[in-house]
Amino acid sequence: MDENNQNYYDDEYLKPPMKPKKKFHFSLFKIVVIVLLVISLACNGVLMYMVFFNNSSTSTSSSSTATVNEVNYDVSSDLTEIVAKAQESTVGVLTYENDTSSGSGSGVIYKVDGSTVYVITNHHVIEDASKIEVVYFNGEYITAELVGSDEYGDIAVLKMTVDFDVTAFDIGDSSLLDAGETVLAIGSPLGIEYAGTVTQGIVSSPLRTISVDLNDDGSYDWDMNVIQTDAAINPGNSGGALINAAGELVGITSMKYSSEDVEGMGFALPINDVVELADEIMETGKVSRPVLGISGISLSDYSSYELYMYRITTDVSQGIYIASVQSGSAAETAGLQTGDVITAFDGTEITSYKDFLTMLYAKDSGDSITLTINRDGNSMSVNVTLG
Repeated sequence: MDENNQNYYDDEYLKPPMKPKKKFHFSLFKIVVIVLLVISLACNGVLMYMVFFNNSSTSTSSSSTATVNEVNYDVSSDLTEIVAKAQESTVGVLTYENDTSSGSGSGVIYKVDGSTVYVITNHHVIEDASKIEVVYFNGEYITAELVGSDEYGDIAVLKMTVDFDVTAFDIGDSSLLDAGETVLAIGSPLGIEYAGTVTQGIVSSPLRTISVDLNDDGSYDWDMNVIQTDAAINPGNSGGALINAAGELVGITSMKYSSEDVEGMGFALPINDVVELADEIMETGKVSRPVLGISGISLSDYSSYELYMYRITTDVSQGIYIASVQSGSAAETAGLQTGDVITAFDGTEITSYKDFLTMLYAKDSGDSITLTINRDGNSMSVNVTLG
């Protein structure tokens, strides 16, 4: 090797790279990375252990210290107590014809005199019954005596003797009811097996007048004053209780509109009217109403063809056609005759038999009234003293 070449290689700048030294630096980097990775994994492990341990400790601690209390609430209130008391004062009413069950309804305990109990129900519940049984809250069936009833007021009073304790309703004042006031209906809808059924609603109207057909002839016979409510009233509720939020008896459930197009229109007789009639029945066995002594028909309810078929000839299109006059009656005494048409009552025009009865029964026996009649095309006035 010549000297020049040797110098070339001896020059520090021109020396070949020192590979062992470079390899040393690379190995050190790997060691550092590995150490950091190990430290990171160790930290993560410690952290996970601590989290797991704490959760386990908390769970164990919670499991060991927590207590589970079973709470059974008996949700009673003033209202439930009122309902319970009212249910005991509401009864079921079973009717029989010739010892065969003919129907059922409801009733309310009105008065208790020692072992004698008076129950109010509807006239239409006991109508035509040959035997009446009252079913009390304790399941006792007691045969009842009919004291009396009134078709127009739709009220009946029953009397019986019991050998157990019963409580009469506290009587409210139906004149104090307001629209929107809460009321409850209690009775035996669809039969005695549902005795004590309670439904809740409001007073839709405290005083409503509705027309009713009492003899099922398709014509309205009478106007009744009623309380309208949306509390559910169903067949079997008739004669049952309508109470206010204080538990006072404010009405006797009586009827409802039944139609696919109608919901929530039930009616109850105002207790103020009921008490007046019931007390009279308990005292005399009946409701005394003034009597005129005629049978008649409302001309407006019949077509000209029907009038012809019944051989009723008159030029008057509205009024009460007198079909017959009872012997010895107030009408006969006043000179009324068959064929007369009553067109006015005390100066008020008569357009239907319902109007006539409403005005007649607003009077008392012994009152004097003035009837305007048409006789053979001539109008005249007749004074009548009601029987």
